Amino acid sequence: MLRKEKTTVFLSGLVLFSIGFVNCAQELPLKELALAKSQVERAERLSAEEFAPEEYSEAKKSLASANEFAAEEKASDSKKSADYAISKAYDALEKTLPKLAAKSREEAVTAIDAADEAYASEYTPEEFKKAVAARDAGETKLAQADASLASYLREDKDETAKELKRTVALQEYEDAHNHFAEASKISQDAKKVALDRSGSIRQSADEVDAALEKAYTYSKGGNPAIDEEKARVASAREDIEAGRLAAASLLQASVKDHAKNRNGQAREVVEDANARFGELNAETYLKSNAKESYASTQENLGASNESLQASGNLLEQEKFDDSIAQSEEAIRLAEISIDQIETLKGKNNVAKKDRKTVETETTTTTSTTTTEEGDKASSAQVEELSGGWKRYTVEKSNPADCLWRIADREDIYSDAKLWPRIFEANRKSIRNKNLIYPKQKLNIPPKTGKIGKAPKE
Repeated sequence: MLRKEKTTVFLSGLVLFSIGFVNCAQELPLKELALAKSQVERAERLSAEEFAPEEYSEAKKSLASANEFAAEEKASDSKKSADYAISKAYDALEKTLPKLAAKSREEAVTAIDAADEAYASEYTPEEFKKAVAARDAGETKLAQADASLASYLREDKDETAKELKRTVALQEYEDAHNHFAEASKISQDAKKVALDRSGSIRQSADEVDAALEKAYTYSKGGNPAIDEEKARVASAREDIEAGRLAAASLLQASVKDHAKNRNGQAREVVEDANARFGELNAETYLKSNAKESYASTQENLGASNESLQASGNLLEQEKFDDSIAQSEEAIRLAEISIDQIETLKGKNNVAKKDRKTVETETTTTTSTTTTEEGDKASSAQVEELSGGWKRYTVEKSNPADCLWRIADREDIYSDAKLWPRIFEANRKSIRNKNLIYPKQKLNIPPKTGKIGKAPKE
């Protein structure tokens, strides 16, 4: 680099020295000296020293001789050396520019591919288009230059026409090189912008992971959909760390899908809590010692509804991370409310009995035959298996079957809080703990101990 700077200073000094002869020696070849200087500098700028070292060295030496002859007022010798310097500079350029243009083209293609892999076409679409356009312009000029150079090489009659064709070809090669260099620079800048944004993408991935961890906790580690989402985010993060930011698009899609799914799950849980709360007799609780518990339940339920509303609004605004956070809060508060509601029912001495049994006891007009049919229906719902396991057939009833009601049955666990055991034992058939359907068969593990696998019979 230092050598090139010295050469440039030296050449500039020679031209200034030559200009000093304008007034005292008009016969000096100032035009040829100026052209020789410009072409030698052009050859230096375009890396002729690398691609055509011999020709470039000859051109530089001849330019120095031309200026020395001019200083000695030897106009004829100065002109000969200047003409030779021009000729050798063109020879150097003819040898250099096709190789330089090919090298620049390769660099441009590589830079554009790297920018594309960094997803610059999405983050900086205008700049990416400019880079592609510059590359295409370079391709066009390169094809023209190849054609012009071939025409120059075929010319063998008219020397003037031959030199003109070479001049055109060299300029076209230089234009192609400049277009490719521009494409590389724009691509590198576009890639940098995309990579700078990778920090926010990683942060987004971290936020999704945090949200999934919460969801995993709330689902008691039994939701296959959450496991799938976590695997997708982990894969996307690996791609991001490797610089393949195309994964960012998949990550964003994953965030959006998870936000929608979590909002739907939150809605189901909140609606379930609202329905259960609606079954309570407010007057009964407000006049009892459970007044504060009732008020606390009402407060938590109200807050869960507000979080659900906020989640929906944020989802519409495409603020997916915030929507997920509000959905998680809605689910958390709704589940607290459900636990409080069940506690309130217990304090009000609501008996934990099978629905069929309750109906039989409270319906004094039911005949013995009807009671027997009810017992048969109840026993048909629950099938005894080996090892303390049972198989329960979901029924469509009012209120509808759900995991906590099934767990609460006397012939199951007599404890609603044990519903996660049922969920864990049926993970392959239940994707959402709040959604089971009539006639679905559920394996019921023993009330205590390790769950394990259900017997095949």
